[in-house]
Amino acid sequence: MGVEEEFLLLDPDGAVAPAAPDVMRRIGSDRRFKPEYMSYQLETATSVCTGLDELRRELIRLRLVAAQAAEKAGVYLIASGAPPFPTGPLGALSHEDRYLKLAERFPEATAIGGTCGCHVHIGIPDRELATAVLSRIRPWLPVLLALTVNSPVTRAGDTGWDSFRYRAQLSWPTFRLPGVWPSAERYDQEIRSLVASGTAVDVSGIYFLARLSARYPTIEVRVADTGLSVDDTVLFAGITRALVATLIEDIRRREKLLPASGPLVSEQLLAVARGRAGQTARLLTKITPQLDAAGDTGEVYAGIERLRREGTGARRQRHLWQKYGPTSGFIGALAAETVPARI
Repeated sequence: MGVEEEFLLLDPDGAVAPAAPDVMRRIGSDRRFKPEYMSYQLETATSVCTGLDELRRELIRLRLVAAQAAEKAGVYLIASGAPPFPTGPLGALSHEDRYLKLAERFPEATAIGGTCGCHVHIGIPDRELATAVLSRIRPWLPVLLALTVNSPVTRAGDTGWDSFRYRAQLSWPTFRLPGVWPSAERYDQEIRSLVASGTAVDVSGIYFLARLSARYPTIEVRVADTGLSVDDTVLFAGITRALVATLIEDIRRREKLLPASGPLVSEQLLAVARGRAGQTARLLTKITPQLDAAGDTGEVYAGIERLRREGTGARRQRHLWQKYGPTSGFIGALAAETVPARI
């Protein structure tokens, strides 16, 4: 497994700060870091990991390096799905040809500004098998989203959404559930058709909530907001790996597809969030044999219990918002949640 995390770069007062070039210069030529769509965003990418402890150590190191470089540039590294305040150059694109092409093709989506997600890659070298997993992961994506929401505050107020990032991303035409494809060739035909029609600028611009990676022999689950803490991201990765392994076993046993979830619109998303406890219990029951096989049961169950006590990133953000309101104290608190104090 491997994980990509996207972060915001914010001034101490909460304004978006187009500081990615400066931060990248301070980090150097480390390929684990790269600028994102907006110049106030930064992405980190782990190497391939086989255990959750290994993944946690790498995520911590990446966040610490990025936060230290951001501090030297006079900004905060913030793990939130959307900018909390509507201040600063929200339309400040990174200066890459591909991003300029995206902005020209999709001006309305671009105008909303940058949002930050967490993408978990699970290795499946067999593309036919990976395509079959995509079909079976569809019904589980709403509960994965409900466990990882982390963008309730934006435009200097509580939006009423646990994931405003999800709402904003709906402006991109391919931000939707994956389809059901009978083969990898049919999947590839769909991707080629979307690019040819202008619905996406290239293969990497296909933003399905789960997809076959354009670069790696992996299935890439993209439904989540970026995790407020490293623990949030590790929990998402552990659940996702066990779910993918479980679905592979289902395929090998030729079990029937579960009914697919419909389009994730606001009413359905909120219903999933309200019913998260029951949905989570059902998910855990399904994946526990694979958690046991990987030695991840204790880690994942402890993470779920932590969410029960402390809440998702969205709930914790709301708690901080109630405490600090639209002040620099809120931004400082988010920064403290983002950056671990240990390795």
